[in-house]
Parts: sequence; C-alpha cells; structure tokens
Amino acid sequence: MKKSVLFTLAAAAMMVSCGGSGADNKPATASDSLEVRTVECVASGDVVYLDLDYVMMSSKFYAAEGKALEAKMEAFQQKAATAQQGWASQEQALANEYSKLQSDAAKLESDYSRGLITTLNAQQKQEELQTKGNSIQSRMTALQNTVQTEGASLQAEEQALAEEQVVLMNRFQTITRQALDDINADKRYKMIVNAVSVIDADPTLNISDLILRKVDELYEAGALE
Repeated sequence: MKKSVLFTLAAAAMMVSCGGSGADNKPATASDSLEVRTVECVASGDVVYLDLDYVMMSSKFYAAEGKALEAKMEAFQQKAATAQQGWASQEQALANEYSKLQSDAAKLESDYSRGLITTLNAQQKQEELQTKGNSIQSRMTALQNTVQTEGASLQAEEQALAEEQVVLMNRFQTITRQALDDINADKRYKMIVNAVSVIDADPTLNISDLILRKVDELYEAGALE
C-alpha cells in the first residue's frame, strides 16, 4: 500500500485505554513501521487511523464478492488480449499475402514487357492474381467486420465489469461506514483517519483489525442484504 502522511500525534491529545497501567504502553518512535498488525488493545483518543485497503482485502466481504469479481476481470483481460492478438495475427497474414501479390504482379509485368511470357499466359496469370486479390480483400473486409462486432461486445463486457466494480466498492463503503458508526457510537474517537494519510503514529492507534472484525460481523449478519 502506498503510504503518505499526517502529523505526529501529540501525547496530550489521547488517552490509552489498554489493559494495565499507562507506563506499559510504550509509544512508537519515528522509525516504527506502519504495517498493519493485530494489536491486543486499541488506544482511545481524539485521533485514530485505519487501513481501508487492508480491511477490504482481509474481509469476508472481499473473500465472498471481491475475489469473484477480480477473477472475472482477469478472465476478461485475458480474453480481450487473446482476441486482439488473433486480430493482429490475421491482419498481418493478409498484409503478407497482399505484399506477395504485389510482388507477383510486378514480376508478371516485367516478364511480359521483356517478352519472357506470351500474351495468353500473361492474361491467365493476371486473372489468377486478380482472383487472389479479391479473396484478400474479401477476407480483410470480413476481419474488419469481426473486429467491429467482437470489439463492441468486449467493450460492453468491460463496461459491465466496471459497473460491477463500482457497485462492489459502494457496498464495501456502506458496510464499512456502518462498522465505523457502530464502533464509534459513543464518540470515543473525534477523528478517524485513512492510513494513506498517516506518516507516523503509535501503532496502538491503528483500529484496522477492530473495524475488520466489525465488518465481518455485519456481513455475516446480512447487513448488505
């Protein structure tokens, strides 16, 4: 997760409510890592933080809904890439055929102008080249139609997946908002900050696991149904 930041929390702005005396709660230094980890107690005070990415990726909500959508999106990307590679391969093959046709036509004209082939043979070869040219043109038109039709279908599928992703995020935000409201119903926290805005903080101010447990509880209870 990309980390950016906030301010260093002043000790006077919070009171630690963990088991044992306050002397047992050693504050983090500037070198402490912001990696999310489970803590046995969570500080209470004016400001705490949580890692929303961690909460989502670790949640039962994501395991049930997020991974399924992620798999669909990966399958679509592979499908789209395969289709594009196939179109490009066919187009290149037709381009090679057309290039050879042009070379054969140039050679025929050269041979005829130098008297190396009879008029009758030249006419026959010209007709053969014309037939090949028509075939190439017909297949190129068919390929263009395929690209247009299948491309439109892929675009519609991509848009549908994008909409599913928006709905997924809206559902996650809804259940997370409910979890936050429930956890902070007593207004013990004056501010809850996203971890992407934190540069340095006491790890006991990290309420990610607390929110994660609440999100899982709400999800299993059917809060989104």
